Amino acid sequence: MGSSAKKKREKKADFKKTKLKVGKARPKNTNATDTSFTAKSIILKQQSLSETSRDATSLFNHNLSLVSSSNAKQRENALQYLTTVCLTSGKEGLPQSASAIAAKAQPYLLDGDKNVRTLVLKLLKALPASEIGPLDQILLYTKAGMVHLSDDIKLFSLDVLDWLLQSNAEAVMTCPGGWVKTLRTFQNLLSWHGGQMANGAVTNGKWSATKNTSNRLGSNKLLVHQLNSVANLLTLGLTAPAVDPLAEAKRAALCFPLCQVDAHMVSKKSDPFGYLNLFGAVRDVEGEVYDDAEERVVVFTELGLLETFAVGAREAKKEAGEVGRAASGVEKALRLAEMG
Repeated sequence: MGSSAKKKREKKADFKKTKLKVGKARPKNTNATDTSFTAKSIILKQQSLSETSRDATSLFNHNLSLVSSSNAKQRENALQYLTTVCLTSGKEGLPQSASAIAAKAQPYLLDGDKNVRTLVLKLLKALPASEIGPLDQILLYTKAGMVHLSDDIKLFSLDVLDWLLQSNAEAVMTCPGGWVKTLRTFQNLLSWHGGQMANGAVTNGKWSATKNTSNRLGSNKLLVHQLNSVANLLTLGLTAPAVDPLAEAKRAALCFPLCQVDAHMVSKKSDPFGYLNLFGAVRDVEGEVYDDAEERVVVFTELGLLETFAVGAREAKKEAGEVGRAASGVEKALRLAEMG
């Protein structure tokens, strides 16, 4: 009996409310966590962005490293700082070479943040165009953006391509694959292909350009920009540079008393005899470098791109309006190839 009564009292004690006297604190639980400790902060000197605490070179390098930050706001602030320095740098030059800065920033041409993309392009424009170095990587990111799922990135990448063609068109054309692969990219974007199309339409048993391209691409704005960009690319790629009428006289003056000595010297052109294919390597027509307009016209015609783009532009011209005017620009550029 005694044991049974003890167990009953213990059970009642579990549900018994403790009566507290006025002003007396509630007793702490046995499993309570002690939170009376104070956290100490750790500050590293190299994380300070104060211009007074470091020299300009280390500050520039620090911001250049922040371009790859995972935080979009940090990337934005770093790009703004770098652009300001590039625009205001005088004779002393930049702490880093223009090619190193471009190599660090160019992957973010595909950034998901619109402000970051805009600032990257602004930074590239602030750099000396002749010192950026080879444009093959920038062109690679540009073509990747042109086929991106986001229409905003597609439009922005076309702006980057327009800037590349405006600032240094010859360097773009002479990049490995800069001519044919860029044209292939536009061909895929505009769905100007040979053979049977997705809707089953065939023209002359070879290929067809589908209609209502603007609906498939999402908006007329994107299609118009694509047509304008491809027209610009064709015009610059198929047009030979102006010939200096005094070039022959200048060369003779430099070589005097010798005659045409420069024609017998080692060529300054990369792989001058590559067209002979002496070692039997398989030609990569799309990845080759085409240095002059004559070579670009030949490969443009041999690959059937002239016919493909001509029919595609003619079909796009039927849309009228802004699309039709942009397609007329493509047709005008294609006449350069037809004239040879």
